[in-house]
Amino acid sequence: MTEMILNALMYTSLALLAGLLVIQMVPKGRGIEGTHHPLFLLSVILAVPLLQFGNVIVLGSTYATFFDTSLLDGTLTAMGEHILGTSFLLVLLFSSVQLVLVVLTKKWNLYVVSSLQLLFFIGIIGAVSLSSHSASLTEGYARGALSNGIHLLAMSLWVGPLFIVSLYGTRLEDGQKFHQWFSALAVFSLLLVSTSGFVMMGEIAPEYVNSWMLTYGQLLLIKNILIFPLLLFGFRHLVTLSGKGVSLSAQERQRSFRAESLFVLAVFIVTAWLTETEPPHNVLRTLQNEPFNPVMQFFLNEPLIENQLIAFSPSLWSGLLLGLSVFVFFLGLFVAWRWRRTIYSVGAAILFVATFYLGLMTSTAPGEIPVNLTVHDSVEEAIAVNRETNELDILATWSIDEDSFAVVYQENERHLIAERLKKEPDGYRKYLDAEVEIENGFLTGGEQFMDTFMFIENDWVDVETISTYVTLGYVTEDIEQVRIQFSNGSVEVPVDDHVFFYIQSMNGTLEEPHQYELLDEDGQKVRVIEKRQFVHEGHVH
Repeated sequence: MTEMILNALMYTSLALLAGLLVIQMVPKGRGIEGTHHPLFLLSVILAVPLLQFGNVIVLGSTYATFFDTSLLDGTLTAMGEHILGTSFLLVLLFSSVQLVLVVLTKKWNLYVVSSLQLLFFIGIIGAVSLSSHSASLTEGYARGALSNGIHLLAMSLWVGPLFIVSLYGTRLEDGQKFHQWFSALAVFSLLLVSTSGFVMMGEIAPEYVNSWMLTYGQLLLIKNILIFPLLLFGFRHLVTLSGKGVSLSAQERQRSFRAESLFVLAVFIVTAWLTETEPPHNVLRTLQNEPFNPVMQFFLNEPLIENQLIAFSPSLWSGLLLGLSVFVFFLGLFVAWRWRRTIYSVGAAILFVATFYLGLMTSTAPGEIPVNLTVHDSVEEAIAVNRETNELDILATWSIDEDSFAVVYQENERHLIAERLKKEPDGYRKYLDAEVEIENGFLTGGEQFMDTFMFIENDWVDVETISTYVTLGYVTEDIEQVRIQFSNGSVEVPVDDHVFFYIQSMNGTLEEPHQYELLDEDGQKVRVIEKRQFVHEGHVH
C-alpha cells in the first residue's frame, strides 16, 4: 500500500510540474491570467525526490527483512546495489538544478528559465523510468526505460495543463487561444501515450487476455478502459473551447476540467497499484506464486483445469453489452458536445466504463492448455511436446539434482535448446518454465556460440532465490572445457558432444559483463569470448 501511495503521488507531482512549466512558457493571453503562488512550484519540485526516496526506503525495508539487517543497512544496500538507488540520485540531481533555477534566476527571461526547467524535467522522467516495470523486464533496461519514459512524459504533458486549468480555470484568459496550442499538444501526447503503451504491454503483459486471470491484468485492463473517458472529455473541451460546441460558463468549464482530472487521478491510482502486483510476463508461471483473480473467477461460466488459459469468446449476452458500450460512448460524445452540465458527461463516461468492462469479462471462456505436464515414457517424447513436427536431436544431458536433469538438444539443425526434466518412477515430466533457447545459433553463430540467461522467476531450481543464471553453449571438437568468468568468480565446465551447460542460483545478482575461456585437452586457452550482458528471460535470437 505504501508503494502504491508513493507512486500515485509521484505521477500526480510529475503531471503538476509539467503543467506548471508548460503554462509558464505559454505567451500572455493564451494561458492562465496572473501567476501561481511561488511556493507551489517549489513544493512540487521538492516532492519528486522525496517521493522517490520514499520508494528507496520501502525497498530498503524489504532488504532489511530479507537479510535480517537494520533499516539503515537495507536502505544503503538499495541505494548502492539496486537501479532504484541510481534512479533516486539522478532525480535528486535534476530536481536540485530545478530548485536553483527557481530561486536564483528570478531576473532571467521566464521563457529561458522555463525551457531549462523543462529540459531537466525530461531528465527526471528518464531517471524515474529506470526503475519501472517495463525497464526491469527488458534486456539492458534501455528499451523498457525509453518506452516508459516516453509514456510518462507524454502523459504528463497531456494531463499537466489539465490539472492547472482545473485549479485556476476561472482565470483562463481566452479559451479559444488556449485550445489552439493545447489541443495540438494533447493529440501529439495521446499518440505517444498509445504507441509507448502498446510497446510496454508487449514487454510486460504479452499474453494480454490471459493476464486478466491475475490482479495485474485486471488493473491493466481497467487502466486501459479509463483512457476512454479522457478521450470523451478531450472531445468536449476541443469543441467547447473552439466555439463549435455548447458555450460553457467559466465555472462550468472549470468543473468540466476538474471532472476530467478526477478520471486522470483514477488512472494514476490504478497505475500505482500495478507497481505492487506481479507483472504477468508468463501467466502460467506467475499463477504458481500469485492467486487467481476472484473477479475473473466470478465471470467464467465453468472452472479451469490445471494449467488452462482463457480465451476471448463473446456470447450473445456479452456482444449486447459490448454493443451497448459503443452506443453509450457515442452518446457521451453527443452529450459532451451539446449539453452544458458536466454531470451528464460524467454519467455517460461511468456507464461506458461499466458496460465495456462487463462486456469484456463476460466474453471470456476456458481456453487452451499450452503446456503438457503429464508423465512421458521417454526423454524424446517429453521434449517433443509442442514440437511434434520438428526434427529434434539430443546432444547431451546434465544432472541438476537427484530428481531432475537438463537435456540439451538441437532443433531443425538451427536452434540449440536446453530444458529441465523431472525423473518420475514411470517416466519424465516437463517443468512449466525451465527452458532456454539460442535461436538460429547453428546458422548465425558459426562453429561456436554461447550465452548466459538470467531469470528472476523460473523452474530451473526448486529453492526460491533472487536470481538464477543458466549457461548454454556450443563449441568445436578441440575444446575440452570452458572456464566461465563471472563477477563472483570462475567455474570450469566440461564439454560433452560439443555442448556445455551450467546453472547457478543466488540471493543476489551478478554484474553483466562476463567471459568464456575455451580450453583444449591440455588446459590451454584456445580462445576468449567476451560478453557485455546476460540474456534476460530465456531466449536469444
